[in-house]
Amino acid sequence: MSDYLNVSQVAKLLGVTPSTIYKLVDQKDPSRRLEPVNRTTYKGDGGYRFKIDEVDKLKHLYLKTDLTTSQAAKRLGKSKSFLQKLMRIGVIPYYEDTFHGQRTFFIREEDLIQYENSMQAEEKWNIIYDKTRNIYLFQSFKREGEIARVIEMVQNGRKIEVYLQTASRNRLLYEETVLLGWAPVVQLQKIKPISSYGFAIFEFPIPLTFESLIYSLIEEIINQIGPSNIRILRTSEKIVVKVKKSKMLNVHPDLIDKMKLHITEGKVVVSSKEVLIDTGLSPVLFYLPEQKKAALLAAAEQEGLTLQDWMERLLDKNQGV
Repeated sequence: MSDYLNVSQVAKLLGVTPSTIYKLVDQKDPSRRLEPVNRTTYKGDGGYRFKIDEVDKLKHLYLKTDLTTSQAAKRLGKSKSFLQKLMRIGVIPYYEDTFHGQRTFFIREEDLIQYENSMQAEEKWNIIYDKTRNIYLFQSFKREGEIARVIEMVQNGRKIEVYLQTASRNRLLYEETVLLGWAPVVQLQKIKPISSYGFAIFEFPIPLTFESLIYSLIEEIINQIGPSNIRILRTSEKIVVKVKKSKMLNVHPDLIDKMKLHITEGKVVVSSKEVLIDTGLSPVLFYLPEQKKAALLAAAEQEGLTLQDWMERLLDKNQGV
């Protein structure tokens, strides 16, 4: 029997526990059964033994080079719900297959790379704040009744070049606007970074003019929440704004309507005094014996997932997501 694999060796090859191997031996479905060469004599032989060819036929069920939805979302730095939306509308191709005994959605590595490259190719705004001069993207300026807006910020070596656009479509460097007498409508106050987990996400269409309410809303969000708590990505078709869980005061009803209309992840909660931008994420606290906690961590590690991703996957499977 030295030419065959034992239970521990097969478990290591498939990335599962020895107990799973015993379940596979007793599997009723022939396509998923692991047939030992010594089914009737395994006790006298010191345990089951398997041909390598028999093990190879089950590898596709347990060893995957493609990414699960949890792994792909983590790679993109997005939530699973955001990724699942991209999958549903056909932006990212996917397929379903059996993995560790469960039906699981997978995304091929090359498809995820293609999506990442397309996002990088479309990206226009990497910078939204110049700390030295306290200037931020979409900030409004005024001069004798005229309005201009910061429309672009570009890194040039150690310096950030800031461009404003006026109502007459003139494009000016920030240094030129200072000489011409332009001044910020509102000075940005220092706001501490928010340490909470995750973001709410807004997706706005590209405004036709810089006087648009969309620019006014983004400016108000930055003013009240602070640039360190916001991420902005401008593509050829939309402006994506990610916002930490936070509260806003004295928001105009028209801006609130825009927020409700364009939020894609999280929710906008309005009260008489404030507007809460909620990520929709909340912590779960529960207590387990140390052995059970260790078992959960080991199960997540075995599949290359964080405990949070592993638990989300388990819940999704139970709910048929």
